[in-house]
Order: sequence, then C-alpha cells, then structure tokens
Amino acid sequence: MTDTPEFYNDLCEEIRLFLSADKIDILPVDSQIPLKGFCVKHAVTDLERGHFISSARLYVNGKIKAVNQHPFFLEAQTSIAEKRERKAAVKLNLYRLLKHYTHKRMPWGPLTGIRPSKYLRDLEARMGEAGAKAYLVGELGVSKEKYSLAKSIVMRQQSIIESIGKTAIDIYIGIPFCPSICTYCSFGSKRLKEGDAIQNRYMDALLAEIEAMKPIVSRQDIRSVYIGGGTPTSLDLPVLERLLAAVREWGEGCEFTVEAGRPDTIDQEMLALLKEYGVNRISINPQTFKDETLAKVGRKHTVANVYTAYALAREAGFSHINLDLILGLPGETMMDMRRSLKKARDMHPESITVHTLAIKNAAAMKREAKYSADESLMERAVSAARRICEKSGYFPYYMYRQKYMKGNLENVGYARTDCPCIYNIDVMEEVTDILAFGAGAISKKIYPDEGRHERLANPKDLETYLSHIETLIQKKKALF
Repeated sequence: MTDTPEFYNDLCEEIRLFLSADKIDILPVDSQIPLKGFCVKHAVTDLERGHFISSARLYVNGKIKAVNQHPFFLEAQTSIAEKRERKAAVKLNLYRLLKHYTHKRMPWGPLTGIRPSKYLRDLEARMGEAGAKAYLVGELGVSKEKYSLAKSIVMRQQSIIESIGKTAIDIYIGIPFCPSICTYCSFGSKRLKEGDAIQNRYMDALLAEIEAMKPIVSRQDIRSVYIGGGTPTSLDLPVLERLLAAVREWGEGCEFTVEAGRPDTIDQEMLALLKEYGVNRISINPQTFKDETLAKVGRKHTVANVYTAYALAREAGFSHINLDLILGLPGETMMDMRRSLKKARDMHPESITVHTLAIKNAAAMKREAKYSADESLMERAVSAARRICEKSGYFPYYMYRQKYMKGNLENVGYARTDCPCIYNIDVMEEVTDILAFGAGAISKKIYPDEGRHERLANPKDLETYLSHIETLIQKKKALF
C-alpha cells in the first residue's frame, strides 16, 4: 500500500532485496491489512516546502512487525532533481525498515539502479569527493568494498569521458539470433539454423533502417560500432557480409566490435570475414570452463571449442579479445568459479567481463523454478573475481547491475590498462547519444545540460519489428 504510486516500482525493488517475491500486488491505501503474508504500508506527508516525512510499516500475517519514519529535506533546484531526491529518500526509508526486520545488510545499500559509477560521478559533481563518499558509505550504508569498486571505475573512465565531443555518437546493431537458447537468457533471441529464410528478411529491414539514418550519422563523430545480440556470428556468412558491407565506413578509425559469443559459431572463414571488414574487437564467451554446466544451461559448445576459437582468433590477427564469464550458474561451487576465472586469465585476453547470474521472468530457468543461488557464495565469488583479475593486471573499467541479480551484486568489465571498451563505458555512463538498430535495440538522445535523456525502443518481437520498420525509421529520424 502506498500513497506515492509513482514510486511503486522503486518500492518493489527494495522489497525484493530482502524478501523472495516474484509478484508484488499494490493495494489501495485504505485497504484492510491482509491476514496472510507480508504487507508494506508506505506514506509520504509533505510539510513546509522542501520538507516531508516518509513512513513505512511492515505487517506479517496481519500483525505489525516493524516501523520506520524519517524526515527528509530536498535541496533540488529543478523538478527533475526534486523527483530524483524524493525517490531516493523514499527508497532509503523502506530499506532501513526491511534491514531492521531481516537483520540483513545489502552490499549496495538501498541502491537498485543499474549505474552505480554514474551515480557516484553525479554525487561528486554536487557534493565533492568527500561528501559523496560520506553519503554513500555513511548515509546509505554502501559497503567500503563496493564504494572502492565504483570509485576505481570512475577514475579509470575519466580520460575517456573527457574526450567526448559535442557531436559524439555510438552505434549499436542488434542481431536477435542464437544457435541455441540458454536457460538463463531473457533477451528473446530466436534459435537459428543454417539457411533459415528469416535471416534475409531481418537483414532487409535492418539495412533499410541503417540506410535511412546514414545522412544523420554523417554529421556525427562515431566513437564505436558494436554489433551484438544474440549471436551475430550465428548468421550465415553471406548474410553477415551484407551487414558488414553496409556499416564498414562507420567502423573505420574507431572501435569496431562484433560479439562472437558462441565459440561453436567461429571458424577461420568467419574470422577472415570480420577482419576483412575492419572489425578490431571481438568477444568470445565461455561463460564457464566446466562442460557439465555448459550442457546444463543449453549451450552447445564445449570448453575445447573455446580454446580452439580463441587460438583461431589470434591467428587471424585479432589483438583485442574479450572473454565473458557468468558467476552463479547452476551447480557451480566456489572452486568451479575460481577455476573458470583463472583459466580465462591464463588465456591472456585483453579484457574479461564477469557477470553475476540474473534470472529474469522470461528465462526458462525461472519458469521451470530449477535454481536458487546461495547469496553469500555469490558475494565471495564476486570478491574473488576482483582479486584474481586485479592481481593479474586486469582492472575494473565499467560496471552495471540488473534486476534479480543474485546477492544484489554487479557485473564488472575488467581490462588491461590500455584496453577498455569505449562502447561499454559510453552506454553505461549515458555520456553519448546511442543510435541503435534492430529488434529490441534502444536508442538514446542525451541532453547533458538538462540532466535527462530520451529513449526510443524498437519492438523486441521480431515480426512486429519487421512489419513496423517504416514507422520506426520515422520515429528515429524525429529523435535525432
């Protein structure tokens, strides 16, 4: 129950930090307290201008178990900033209530947003470095380890962000196909077989979208091109070549990445094609170095395929290779995860991205209710990943968080000093416009002076995307 329905989703995120709840119902404020289960009653009372009181009560099986009430003062100068501060205060009050009841402390405190480093950078701009640290660690209860992680990333990103010009833009192109669907995946990718006609249908629409925006892109300074998915390398070679030929000019002289995520889609011919069209960074995604786990989560490759694909990529001349790992996959022990981290490190890639498993409602693993990870194990694994990577010369350069992440933790990209991925930094820190193409792709127009951005999301459903391509093109032209 809440009298601030505009913050309903934010309140639900705080509840999910502490209580297992796939579905949370909203009840009218004047409803009777349910006699079964958990119920949170939240209210805001406005006082004189800028002052308000946030109150929260927790009921369990109809009986009140915890109460927290806190006064807040808003210092915001704009309506956007005021809403942001009010939301943060409301979340903090509910966090404190649930923390008191459960005796749990979350590593990121009440923070549930996906961009902690961006948040820290914004805080430092307003409060200074010391003030931001005092607020995060002292007021919000963010752990010193997580503050250290965010601060390290902010410092490593500084020169890259300072290099951004007024006409900077990043290009994203989404390929919603994979050779198989992982049980933890919620992206809506389609299983693709060699020769499937849908490939060319999709490419026709995608290239129409790309060609329509070329006059606008020609006025921009392209920082990076990123072809992701899905698995772009699951496309038949002639189909992928159509795309690479269309965007070759965009990739010249900048970071040009293609996700070659499935090792079983990589061979000499594929790598030669990528190299011919100027791709200079690829990502190969082992996820784990345990064959039993790979089979369990629906990936059709083996650990041996990872080593083979990596060796072929080096032979083809790729000097920036990223390896992706996922911590918390079903059945994996601390020993398994440490082993994967060390094996990835020993391959000497330029970067290693360490994901914490997040199982969303659309994932088969979630629907089949097959898995629940130990949160303390996850926290130890994430800490071990940082130690192993940093000790080996890989340092955190970007980070993001997702809903339903195990242990309320984070995904971190580690890279050698001169090898961060510009696209990853730009998109997560929201410091450049993102022009995105393809099903499910999200474009963003950034207005830094106003502290806001506008999003334009293409439909995730493939047939909807194909049938509405002309409308999508007009919307994208209007945004940019």
